[in-house]
Amino acid sequence: MRAKQMKAGGSAVLFGMIPVGTAFGHWVSKLIALPQLRRLVTEEVPWTPLRKPLSASTVTLISTGGVHLRSDCPFSLNGDPTFRVIPKGAQQADLAISHQAYDKTDALRDINLVFPIERLRELEVERVIGRLSDVHYGFGLMGSARRLMPAIKEVARRISESGVDLALLVPA
Repeated sequence: MRAKQMKAGGSAVLFGMIPVGTAFGHWVSKLIALPQLRRLVTEEVPWTPLRKPLSASTVTLISTGGVHLRSDCPFSLNGDPTFRVIPKGAQQADLAISHQAYDKTDALRDINLVFPIERLRELEVERVIGRLSDVHYGFGLMGSARRLMPAIKEVARRISESGVDLALLVPA
């Protein structure tokens, strides 16, 4: 299903008619996404408790807000089942957003709304978390959960191999 975003009276619109951010828009999003996710999950998703204190844990950030390095190829706005690697040292000026399903106005002013890397750096300095991982991950818009699974599995493999203890998932 292809999503289009237009401005209507200052509000972003999904599929040319549903105002993004409205109760109806949220309901339609769930109507589209939840059946796909239910088909992919064949058993109960296990809760994995943190095995060490947060202050000793390595944390990575995963965002579905279309965040990527400006130097990277942008996400396809018609659906993109890939991910982008974002290094720990990336600054707001290094980052861009390629996503059409939400109003990016505020996120372009403060990337931390969809990719809170600066907040995590503060938590690292304050020793609330042990450390930030060397890399973080950005995903763009993808209407098919099934087509997204290979990229999700690859990111999970990379996270596991890098010794990350906790992934902070930030949806768009």
